Amino acid sequence: MNKNHFLFTCQSIGYRFSPQIYLSSANSYLGKVVSVFDATMNIKMINNELLVVTLGKIRSPITLNLFPAHDITSGFKGLASYGSKLKKQDNETLLIGKPVRIDLNKSRTYHNNFEKPCYKNLKRFVKARSRIFDTLLKTARRGCLLDPDFTTSGLLSKSLTQIQHYIQTKDNKKFVEQISNTLMEFCGKGPGYTPSGDDFMCGYCVLFNKLTHLSEATNIVLHRKKVVNSTTWMSSKLIEYYEKCIVDEQIQEMINSVSTGDPEKYMSLLCQISYRGHTSGADIGIGMTAALYTIIDRKFHTEFLSMFPCKKGDEGSL
Repeated sequence: MNKNHFLFTCQSIGYRFSPQIYLSSANSYLGKVVSVFDATMNIKMINNELLVVTLGKIRSPITLNLFPAHDITSGFKGLASYGSKLKKQDNETLLIGKPVRIDLNKSRTYHNNFEKPCYKNLKRFVKARSRIFDTLLKTARRGCLLDPDFTTSGLLSKSLTQIQHYIQTKDNKKFVEQISNTLMEFCGKGPGYTPSGDDFMCGYCVLFNKLTHLSEATNIVLHRKKVVNSTTWMSSKLIEYYEKCIVDEQIQEMINSVSTGDPEKYMSLLCQISYRGHTSGADIGIGMTAALYTIIDRKFHTEFLSMFPCKKGDEGSL
């Protein structure tokens, strides 16, 4: 293949990296590959940010979505490896690895677009609680927090019991501090490329923080240094992004389904994200749902967290 042929065309660039990529000068070094899979590469940028390069179609503020310009039989694994450099070749070309030549000419910038949450729409999730909990059980994967291995057995139920107790705290700032401390117990815990506990933290933080208008609480702000010291670099960056509500369009739509009062769509998306990774999607969904019913319990004086589902046999089941 001619060295000037593009292997991929870029269809979408997340807004977090669009300025850095477009404004950098020719031949600039931008970052290096820290992990590579068939359809995904994770890159540590020179500003210590995480860029995800993917063949997937789901867009995100931290993602480059690529489309093969030719038949690529080996995936990214045959083209790049740990330490491969991401470079800018010219105004419309990126290089990675052998190199992987990426055409930027037709790319568009992706931004998140969240709906404004509405109090009356939250009530629909009160009535849908049983069906949503049933959906969580159906989408559970072995090793996720609803069907845990020995490293996380009892962690979810213990923590939700603590949060249920905190819901009665009148001081909103103290309430959020208590939740933040409980979430830190999950950091780095469990199996997976991103540990189950980290995925739960991501899901809990993003939905809670996006619905603070309804809960009348402040945003969860985790202790950054403790997070970095408790888990891998990449996982710590994902926790940071989710805490700041920087998420892909599928997670965005889950949050929007709550804002617009659509439990059916929320359940459908729970099923869709459950296929991510080994347990990552399932644990993100568990975290989002736990945050949702934390807010509902605090707002409507229900006790749904005490009814949160758990696989039989988990020693810490509620």
